[in-house]
Amino acid sequence: MSSTFNSTRVFISSTAQESLKPLRIKLEERLKAAGHLPLLFEKNFGFWTDDALSDCLDKVSDSHVYLLFISDKSGSFTHIDPKITATYAEFHRAKTNDLVIIPIVESHIYNFFIEHIKGELDFRIERFIKEHDREPDYTYDIVLEWFDQLPESNPVFWDRIKSENVDPFNWAFIYDVYRDTPWTYNFPLANADKACDFVLASLSNILRSVVPYYNMIDSLVSMVDETVRLSSYTGSILEFIQCIKKGTLNVELLLSKLRYDLTGGPIYHNQSPIMRKKVANVSECEAICLYKREQDHLELVGFTGSSNPQKSYMVNDLNSYVASTYQKNDDTVENIFYNEEKQKIYLTKKVGDLIISVHFLLSEPWSEKRVKSYEHQILAAIMKKREHFDTAIDLIGGMLNDN
Repeated sequence: MSSTFNSTRVFISSTAQESLKPLRIKLEERLKAAGHLPLLFEKNFGFWTDDALSDCLDKVSDSHVYLLFISDKSGSFTHIDPKITATYAEFHRAKTNDLVIIPIVESHIYNFFIEHIKGELDFRIERFIKEHDREPDYTYDIVLEWFDQLPESNPVFWDRIKSENVDPFNWAFIYDVYRDTPWTYNFPLANADKACDFVLASLSNILRSVVPYYNMIDSLVSMVDETVRLSSYTGSILEFIQCIKKGTLNVELLLSKLRYDLTGGPIYHNQSPIMRKKVANVSECEAICLYKREQDHLELVGFTGSSNPQKSYMVNDLNSYVASTYQKNDDTVENIFYNEEKQKIYLTKKVGDLIISVHFLLSEPWSEKRVKSYEHQILAAIMKKREHFDTAIDLIGGMLNDN
């Protein structure tokens, strides 16, 4: 009896449909006979938790090879991200974890995609990038927009697409697979025996040229991370409180302590908890400036870091990020501004009569339009320790505002 400890772990994934079940079961048998360890949810996933999607993604992470079959049905969309299916989430995890991905698309669907779908999606995505200076969050959005227009713009072609009986999501799925993997195979999937022969031959060829090694995910990592987070927050609160002496706030000391809590980090293409693709980085906080309104001016109260701040702004100065933030008169939001020449991001927030301005360097020379397009993702990168920031802001506002 052969040991499976060092066997190649192969995750078998497909869109959920009855017609692919015989292929999945037969392939599991053939892979096992060839000395591999196939992972198939019908067979050997073990105990399930209440989060089936997370269970599947963990199994993908534990694998070496990800086998993907795409036919006409898309399957269920995930609750956590309603723009992608569970199968797509598995594919994205495999891609993120650098697994060997072997995608196989039903032949007639693949051929229709190459001849009629891919070119139009290329054009529409390129147009989106030119208009927004970024890629779309989801290729599926582009497909839906196009398909919404087709019944009027080209009803004959729309009828041809419908005659393929392919769920719209799968056209987006195939596009992303074709774009993001080094090879995309096509094969008639109805004949399970021949399809298995093709898969095993393809797998053998690929494994001869690339044999990646992966570390198992330690289930204790998340517990350790949470303990570290709580310990860090408690430490920051104590340091903030120590900035108050005899009822007076040492503004620059508090800003200095807050600055070291704003460590920056990666900017991801979208905020999906499943799909993460880094597009740039925000630096550690370079400087923080604090201003307070005095009649018609916003006067510098204190600052920290590598900045030579302007001492005062007119409240109605249209060219000032600080004054613009004050004029918005919204204490509930953080604002993102960008200076293309300096390649700097400025996060500002109004707190009563106070304006705080926090400065970061962007790793890439983006345009203002691109920064605006990624505003929420930039804020997420900056605010990894939001509770630290909010506590400091509340303390500053409570101590320095007149009312």
